[in-house]
This record gives sequence, structure tokens and C-alpha cells, in this order.
Amino acid sequence: MELSINISNMLGRYPLAKAAELYHSAGFTACDYSLGEMVSDDSVFNTDRWREAAEEVRRVAEQAGLRINQTHAPFTFRHWEDEAVYREVIYPRLCRSVEISAILGARVVVMHPLHHFVYHGHEQEIFEANMVFYRSLLPLCRNCHIKVGVENMYQVDPRRKHIVFDTCATKEEFVRYVDTLDSEYMVACLDLGHVGLPLQDDEAQDFVRALGHDRLQALHVHDNDYRGDNHNLPYFGKMNWPEITKALGEIDYTGDFTYEINANMLATVDDAFVPVGMRYMADVGRHLIELIDAARPRS
Repeated sequence: MELSINISNMLGRYPLAKAAELYHSAGFTACDYSLGEMVSDDSVFNTDRWREAAEEVRRVAEQAGLRINQTHAPFTFRHWEDEAVYREVIYPRLCRSVEISAILGARVVVMHPLHHFVYHGHEQEIFEANMVFYRSLLPLCRNCHIKVGVENMYQVDPRRKHIVFDTCATKEEFVRYVDTLDSEYMVACLDLGHVGLPLQDDEAQDFVRALGHDRLQALHVHDNDYRGDNHNLPYFGKMNWPEITKALGEIDYTGDFTYEINANMLATVDDAFVPVGMRYMADVGRHLIELIDAARPRS
């Protein structure tokens, strides 16, 4: 299991080469590379130089000692509801993000389900739309030899401003999505920090056990206070990490341990302290991986 970091949390402060070098020196062996910039028309990945740009990103990361194990497809597009924008801009860029991810060497590209709709009362039609969406990506996945990670989501009620249920926010629906897609190229990426944000009794460890070994092949690891999507380092929130790691061990999870934490932990420190903070982040990750390994079934 590789210890991986979402390297984008440092790219506002350092160029890729420097951020990768620092994280590798701290003890990380892999990184998650976000393709969020593809929402902008001026991204190099939206030009005819996209292949060369992807090859350069991979070269820089690997030269610094980090393998890109996972990517995140862009998702902050505007006007998802506009059919012309979706057909002519959004969907082609999502498809290209799969190809770019393969060039980067990722095993999994995390792809949010279509969830710009009002969820409550429309669960079945959203499910059917997502089956069409994800299945349309299968030929590309087969050709590129890469898997798509379906992620569990949440919404914020527009009037009350509190978190409510969304696509795959229950373990039953998450299992249904992966099982109905029924393809080796469609797997679950469990965002641990998204679990528990809606008012629900299930915890992250319950989702882990429900998804099981075969479905669950990628993670977004972060902590929260059960009130907001904080993206904190584990142990800096209220989630039960001994139980989460125990569940991951019990199902013999064989994906990577990939952080998705924000930059706030290191935002206010000086450059000399950044490596110290990164080493602490890596130490926490290695400790949690040890707990997972200790809970694995004994043959």
C-alpha cells in the first residue's frame, strides 16, 4: 500500500518539482494529481499540447520520487444543467481527463457522479442518468487501462444551508452503483470525510465493510468534525480512526492510502518548517497503515 498525498494542496506555494521533492523527502511514495484546472479554458490540458503536458507532469513527479497513483477529474464546471455546455465542453473534458490520467500513470481517476440535480425525490432518475454516464466511459477506460473511482457525495440545502443527502451518500446506494455498473473498470473511491456529514447513523467504517474488498479500491482520507467538509489530517477531527483502520484491514483493502487534506495545516508556517509538518503528516499516515495491516486476516 502506497502512502499518497494530494499534491495540489502545495501547488499554490511551490512549483510541482519542489512540492514533489519535499513530499518524497518526508516519506510519501505517491501523489494524487488534481485535474481541476481543466475547468478553465486556458488550461494547457485543453490545448493541442495536452499529451506533452501530461508526460511532463509525470516526468517531474517521478524524477522527484513520487508515482502518480490517482487523479481527480475536474468537477467545478459552471452550467452543468445546460445541455449544450455539458455536451460540448464538460463531457469532452471529462473524457480527456481519463486519457490524461492514464498518461500520468494513475491506477484510478476519481470521477464525481452527476449530482448537480436536486437529489431528494429524484434518486432513481439520477441513478439512471449516472448509469448512462459511467457506462459511456467504459470503452475509454478499457483502451487506456485505467479504472474510474465513483465517489460518495453530499449536498448543501440551498435554503437552510446545512448538509443533506446526495448521490452515494448511503452505503446501500453506493453498493448499488458499483454493482449495477458491474465492471472491473468501475470501482468505489470512498471519501471517508464525506461519510457522516448528512444526518446519518452510519460511520466511515460501516461504508468500508459494506463496500468490501472487491468494490473498494481507492480512498480520500481526511478527518472532520461531523459538521463540515473540513479535510483535516486524521486525528484533527472526530472520526474514529482505530475503527476505520480496523475495517480496512478486515476487508483486506489493497488500494493505496491517499490523503485529500487541505493546505491549512501548513499555510501559516515558514518554509523552513514545511518539511517538519510534512514528515508529521507522513508519520500519521504510516501509523494508520500499520493499524490496517495489523487488522488483516491471518492465513
